[in-house]
Amino acid sequence: MKKWFKTALGLAIFGALLLAPFSNSLPTSAQTKVLDPVFDVAIAQLHLQLAEVEEPELGLEPEPIAEPIDCQAEKCIALTFDDGPTSNTYGILKSLKKAGAKATFFAIGLQLRAHPEIARLVVSQGHELGGHSYDHRKLQYLSRAELERDFSYVSKLMFEATGERPEIFRPPFGEYDDLVQEVAQSPMILWSVDPKDWLTRNPDETYERVIEHAKPGAIVVMHDTLASTRFALPRILKTLKSKGYRFVTVSELIADLKPGEVYRSGQNGK
Repeated sequence: MKKWFKTALGLAIFGALLLAPFSNSLPTSAQTKVLDPVFDVAIAQLHLQLAEVEEPELGLEPEPIAEPIDCQAEKCIALTFDDGPTSNTYGILKSLKKAGAKATFFAIGLQLRAHPEIARLVVSQGHELGGHSYDHRKLQYLSRAELERDFSYVSKLMFEATGERPEIFRPPFGEYDDLVQEVAQSPMILWSVDPKDWLTRNPDETYERVIEHAKPGAIVVMHDTLASTRFALPRILKTLKSKGYRFVTVSELIADLKPGEVYRSGQNGK
């Protein structure tokens, strides 16, 4: 009996060793702790890497330089997205790329710290990236020193992520005072169309409000933090495109942006 048991055990071990190279399964958590205490960390890192690359499928290759658009002669509109970058930004970028559209993103410093790779992707796809404060506080309640630190830190984070510094700025909530305007030293971009996607969080309402109020020269404010906006965007792009609109960045819409000035729409939208 003992001889038979030893023979069977030996065959089982030999079979397991023979099949191991062809197995797709990973060791269990308990096994990895016995084999290698560091393996759990490696597995966690592997899943993190897979999660990061699974969604975008856009690549970091630069977009080809497109012919400039004359927004004085064509129906231009600037779609803008606040408070990112987040995982929802991937879906926004996919829809924009499919439609051949450009947009402007106003980034929060906290999100730049958390997702520098998404910020790089935004820039590499030919979109514009502006500042939107570090943590979305009401800037008119900050001192000059606090404002200077805020603008400086967001600029630093954006440069570390993309190699570029913000050339335009959008104040949180669209609120500012003379001091904010002075310290910003950038064109301040507000908007002329607000579907209030942050309030309704409804793709249909976001779509309907954008289409209803869209005009040549309009600047539309939305949020790439919201899945509802990501779902609304393909329909927005398709409908506006069928109406002859060209999708441009804010700097393309308004070619002569000046530091310290406040803009709510393009020249032909006033």
